Amino acid sequence: MVKNLIRVGIVSSVDESKCTARVAFEDRSAVVSYDLPILVRGSLNNKDYWLPDPGEQVVCLFLPSGNAQGFILGSSYSAKDTPPVNDKNKRHISYSDGTLIEYDQATHTLTINAVGVINIVATGNVNVTGDVIADGTSLKNHIHSDVTAGLSNTGPPVGGA
Repeated sequence: MVKNLIRVGIVSSVDESKCTARVAFEDRSAVVSYDLPILVRGSLNNKDYWLPDPGEQVVCLFLPSGNAQGFILGSSYSAKDTPPVNDKNKRHISYSDGTLIEYDQATHTLTINAVGVINIVATGNVNVTGDVIADGTSLKNHIHSDVTAGLSNTGPPVGGA
């Protein structure tokens, strides 16, 4: 009976609104489970949302009452689907469109490589310590041309409060 409690299978479909998925078990002639809730890191005040992709390998935990009641604990790497990085100091998320978010504890570097638009919405100030560089232009050290005469440059920006 214990051997049926923890099982590895392949996601066959997901229900985005319920955060559930169905899983096919190859060791059971590809029998497909009922909708199984996917465990997340928060569901009350602080919510986390993640769904495995169809075709992704997942680990499931079933209650002793049978395969109708269980949970998807998460996905796991395999010989076919290997980790995107091999560094214990990094936390890394890769998306299928090429976007990635990575934090390296050793270098204290957060890297965000977005394929599309990044929206930052704040109800207060956005504070940056250090320089902001956009397309090679420094926010702290850029020079403005004198638009009235067109002959000279202004000085670098002056810091404000």
